[in-house]
Amino acid sequence: MMARSPDDPPPSLSVCLDLSPSHGGLYRAVVDLARAAGSPILSFRDGTGRVPPGDVGVPVHAIDLACASPWRRLIRLSKGDARAAEAVADEARIVFCHSIFRSHNDWVRRFCRSRATPYVAVPHGSLDPWVFRRGRAGKAAWMAASGRPYFRDAALVMYSTHAERLKAENTLGFAPQSCVVPWPVDARESAPTASERQAARRRLGISPTRRIVMYFGRYHSMKRPLETARAFLQAAPPDATLVMAGFDGDISADRLRELAPMEPDRLRIHGPLLGPQRDDLFLAADAFVSWSHRENFCYSAAEALGHGVAVILSPGNDLRGELQDAGCGWFPADDSIESLVQAFRELGSSSGDRLAAMGESGRRCVRRLCCRAEFTASIHLIIAARTSPMPP
Repeated sequence: MMARSPDDPPPSLSVCLDLSPSHGGLYRAVVDLARAAGSPILSFRDGTGRVPPGDVGVPVHAIDLACASPWRRLIRLSKGDARAAEAVADEARIVFCHSIFRSHNDWVRRFCRSRATPYVAVPHGSLDPWVFRRGRAGKAAWMAASGRPYFRDAALVMYSTHAERLKAENTLGFAPQSCVVPWPVDARESAPTASERQAARRRLGISPTRRIVMYFGRYHSMKRPLETARAFLQAAPPDATLVMAGFDGDISADRLRELAPMEPDRLRIHGPLLGPQRDDLFLAADAFVSWSHRENFCYSAAEALGHGVAVILSPGNDLRGELQDAGCGWFPADDSIESLVQAFRELGSSSGDRLAAMGESGRRCVRRLCCRAEFTASIHLIIAARTSPMPP
């Protein structure tokens, strides 16, 4: 475990699946929580991570399950892998466990019960009813055998939005002890200046005059990148470009490029943008769109708002419940393509001043909602409340 000072919270451990930047918001959430708690990370590598985590500011331990049998990856760790995990977790007085539907959940439950150690379950939207549309029978069986016992025995379930909690309780059929803690976003103290925006556009090779709408996330059918691009082309907002960036999922960047091979000014498709290029895209954008079937938080939407960028969010974005009253974008009532086309057209007819006012409202909202100092304080309170000795 990490060296600790007297002011640090009691030792903890963060457990996750295949820690990798290619997992987007999930990766950021695991790292943000581990840094706030001062905990090392135990990553069960299953082969889905495309990029190594690098230096995340806390120790990272990995157990490789990529070649393990389905039983060992989904239901029960081997004795050797369980012993390796126990060696990492030996000093932890509380465990934060991310994601579900894998054998690490069963191991955390068994290990913590054997040590009378509390654990906090962090499902990241995986209890949303939409998740069960695919592989329903297998997921239902896993929930009956491992999932519901795992959530019943958790000292706490941590959600990032109120909508996520409501959906989860409906799926579970009971309401475990829980809390809502939004993930932290480093919102700017003020909106980007015109010179900052133009400099970012020059570095990215983006027109200084066109209105830029950004999509930032995996190219996966759950996130509906094809539908987003088609709706934008159909809406054809004047002098506007949709810039898309992300890792390939079950949809590739090349597949998206096929939609508008003769219209580079309308649709620009990138692979993953990392580091300074990623930052420049958020600086350059006028608006952000997420038309996902499901997003329990959507870090990129919150980060766009933190840059003073107006948003278009589908009903599947759980963060909408915290944002709708802020007047920071478009929140259509349904997730039809027609509604997205209409939102793009309204965006296209909006003045620059209106977009700037929406973005400013969102920036102020995110600074309150997603404050990093308050997030860290919440994690420390969770740890203190569940590791303090009981009064006599």
